[in-house]
Amino acid sequence: MRTKRYEVAILGSGIGGSMLACILAKRGVSTLLLEGGTHPRFTIGESLIPETGLRLRIVAEKYGVPEIGWIGTFHKLRKHVSSNCGVKRSFGFMYHRAGEANRPEEINQFGTLAPPVGPDSHLFRQDTDAFLAALSVKYGATFHSQTRISDITFGDDEVKLRADSGETYHAKLLIDASGMRSMVSDQLGMRDKVPRFRTDTRTIYTHMTGVRSADLLLDPKSRRNLISPLGQSTMHHVFDGGWMWVIPFSNHRDATNPLTSVGLMLDRRKHPEPQGAPEEEFRRIISNYPTVARHFAEANPARPWIRSGRIQYSSPHLIAPRLIQLPHAAAFIDPLYSSGMSVLIAAVDLIAESLLKAVQEDDYATERFKFMEDVVNRGFDHYDTIVSGSFDSFANYDTWNAWNRNWVMGSLLGTFGPLSLLMHYHKTKDRAYLEKTTEPSRIGVLGSHLPGVVDMAQSSRINMDAAMAGEITYKEASERIFAQFREIDFLPPYMGFGDPKKSATATFTLLPGARHVTWYRMHGDPVYRDNCTFPLTTYARDGAAFVRDEVRDAWRRSFTALRDVFFARNSDWRHIAPALAAHPELVTPVPPIEPFAQAQAEFNEAVAPRSTASPTGAG
Repeated sequence: MRTKRYEVAILGSGIGGSMLACILAKRGVSTLLLEGGTHPRFTIGESLIPETGLRLRIVAEKYGVPEIGWIGTFHKLRKHVSSNCGVKRSFGFMYHRAGEANRPEEINQFGTLAPPVGPDSHLFRQDTDAFLAALSVKYGATFHSQTRISDITFGDDEVKLRADSGETYHAKLLIDASGMRSMVSDQLGMRDKVPRFRTDTRTIYTHMTGVRSADLLLDPKSRRNLISPLGQSTMHHVFDGGWMWVIPFSNHRDATNPLTSVGLMLDRRKHPEPQGAPEEEFRRIISNYPTVARHFAEANPARPWIRSGRIQYSSPHLIAPRLIQLPHAAAFIDPLYSSGMSVLIAAVDLIAESLLKAVQEDDYATERFKFMEDVVNRGFDHYDTIVSGSFDSFANYDTWNAWNRNWVMGSLLGTFGPLSLLMHYHKTKDRAYLEKTTEPSRIGVLGSHLPGVVDMAQSSRINMDAAMAGEITYKEASERIFAQFREIDFLPPYMGFGDPKKSATATFTLLPGARHVTWYRMHGDPVYRDNCTFPLTTYARDGAAFVRDEVRDAWRRSFTALRDVFFARNSDWRHIAPALAAHPELVTPVPPIEPFAQAQAEFNEAVAPRSTASPTGAG
């Protein structure tokens, strides 16, 4: 059998492994991407958040792979990658009590970014993952699918991987992007025997058809109180003992995908063991909540249900000699708040930055990647605090309404940091702003790099624990948390973080976004002023450019349709065959009059009025 040698081998071609392969190959690193299965394939982890989308766009600019940026914003994703993905304009949460319909005043929302940097997306992962895996080949990576690795040997100066076929691969460094079923973790004993996370949940999930828009669960008056449609949100049904995600892919006018991703997350303290077949358990649980039952009255699974035991796992380390693990190969908490992808993109940025230098210097010492490990572990631990506290708070709407402000705060401030850097880069084209993304004061998940955010979460945790222990009531706990939010000086008072009646604390369309920036510019201390402000003229200019490009695309599609009615011949292939740019000898000169231009001239002549009207139109 042949033996092949590479600088970096990546085990797993999911979104993280393929993205890293694109970056490394683009920078000239000899890269091998190995996949045991094939694309397309069913994968969850489908909801982006503003922080993730912005970091995707920054990574694209920083490493010269613009297609990664397409994944980070809905309009480019729909246009360039897949119309099977959905749009996401907010997070939506409906609280439920057993035997009762949802109370409209117990609906919470958090708006995501609007254009020019948003909106966010619901990723149809079988499309996006396959796109990135193919893209890695375009940039020069070697990609082998259906290649199962049976043995991995770590040496002093290389890693040897043997496939079931008998083929052997050698690399100077291995990236483990294989996720939950990591054979590397098993072989090296890297995971904790008992996960260190406080969150303790199990799941049931599938894709479904026939899931109605959540907006139809509300009367017209209640819909008017929303900041955006619930059907265009990552929808959460929240109840004592768990929550459910509803991620529609068919929620925009250009949608081509009838599926909705549906998953039920259960607190194992209250739902310890599976009861019956997965769908039976799903239907039995939602039958306790009339509004949720209505939501799924016409829904049917489009693929077999998947059910798990406890989904949490953890590792004290993500690095070892000749090895780096991507976050989901090392640890996982819960899909709540969709922050796992943010941990991943932060890690990809840090790994790429350090690894490109390591390859250049031929030095793969683990110390080079220690900061990445620290950032990821700190992010996971903060995320666990937010998620475990959320499951505790589900016992009562008052505590849930108060506790979720910790997540909103972290998401708000975690978003503003990369947004500020991106806008400054757009204004100046100074790459120093892109390099700042990995500075310790700027990289974290849900604000885990900001002491004020972490301190507030820990303080809220104390009150939640007191309520759980029966030392205070849930209502008292919520009142204390709200009171603490009212004392915070780094959050704009008008957002109402300390107001229980404020069910949507922030929106990010142009004018509210400008208000947020102006407040931090005038009232924020130096840390938050630097993190949360950016040139508003650049933001407005980018917004105008977004509108211009959308109008231009609409006109282009219209004229193309008209052309195709009259002519079969065209030169569209020039725009979809970029490889020809490297071979100009294959390209013939463009004729002076395109068929469409000729058709347009003939059309204008045919419809021109026969009168002798004056140029002003006054006959």
